Amino acid sequence: MAETQIVGAARGGVLPRKAPLVALLAAVTAIGPFSLQALSPALPAISVGFEVRSEIAQLMLSLSLVAMAVTTLIWGPVSDRLGRRPVMMTGMLLAGAGSALAALAPELWMAVLGRLMQAGGAVAGMVLARAVAQDLYGRESSAGVIGQITAAMVIAPMIAPALSGVIVDFAGWRGVFALVAVAAIGLAVLVRAKLPETAPEAKRESPRAILAGFGEIARNRAFWAHACFGACSLAAFLFFVGSAPYVMEVAYQQRPSVYGFYFMPMAMTYMLANIACGRLTRRFGGHKMIVAGGTISIVCMVIGVGGMASGLAGPLNLVVPALFHAIGAGFSVPNAVAGAVGAAPHRAGAASGLLGFIQFMTAAVTTQIAGFLPHDVAMPILIGMMILTAIGLSGYLLLERRR
Repeated sequence: MAETQIVGAARGGVLPRKAPLVALLAAVTAIGPFSLQALSPALPAISVGFEVRSEIAQLMLSLSLVAMAVTTLIWGPVSDRLGRRPVMMTGMLLAGAGSALAALAPELWMAVLGRLMQAGGAVAGMVLARAVAQDLYGRESSAGVIGQITAAMVIAPMIAPALSGVIVDFAGWRGVFALVAVAAIGLAVLVRAKLPETAPEAKRESPRAILAGFGEIARNRAFWAHACFGACSLAAFLFFVGSAPYVMEVAYQQRPSVYGFYFMPMAMTYMLANIACGRLTRRFGGHKMIVAGGTISIVCMVIGVGGMASGLAGPLNLVVPALFHAIGAGFSVPNAVAGAVGAAPHRAGAASGLLGFIQFMTAAVTTQIAGFLPHDVAMPILIGMMILTAIGLSGYLLLERRR
């Protein structure tokens, strides 16, 4: 991207060079997905370290999703009132402080509290980076920038489990939180030094108007149809993330780093399916892509369950069906998100925030359920993913038919 200076809507007048600005926005976006996926390989070690059952250690994942759900609704409106730059700095500092607390925690409840702070702060980058791009470049010109920022949300989860697994093997689970603490605090410093204030004062809404927007979206049946599928699809993915590390260790005797390297092809497959999704959607339409993607995911889970029932064993019998599930999700989830946000284009911000809240809350419940699964067999993971995807697709079709 050309390193030319651009003049836009920032209150300071002249904006920083475009390439460094996009890199900074991508980095603050990536810290949330990275910290979430980096936690997964560390969960068995956390369970052993605090001498608690796996479902107790699982609270670090499930409760943090609740924190992400709640703060997703908060950061955007607060930044509309107070400005993007100070709110993003606050989020990064909160993530850094929470990571440090978790890394040093002598007891599990302190580690859980630190993880809640980490998750709630880190999600600010995901929420506000897109808002900054919209502020600076407008609706049309921001598409390319948002696309580059969104790529960070795919790349970060792809490398996080592998890197985290290696850190857990050699430095223990506390090293994972120490890494995120350093990264988050460093990003807070960069935001303060490099990010201009971009929130347009003329467009600030009162808290009452913001709540009215959420109420309007909540009455929109098209929004709920797409949100149902989007929430269940994310829940199915995080159901795998929350239970697969335990199964890899207990059933297959694999180290955390091995799980991380198994996870990388899934993330790459999901990214490639996302790339293909745009072209296929232009040809077949969003509705057909949601149905096709959901069907692919369900069928692959059924085949995987059948293979395990027939006696097939080994990590690949868990990973390969999940990989094909990623293909189906890559085809369908972008259309579900676009359909939910586009259900009320004049309230896109409220729709995006409410969708995120629903997705994270659903995932929090199902991820905690995953902690109670037996860890010496892999079949319950595939069955859970199959049920969640089937619920999402059925809900989407039913609501769309009624609408």
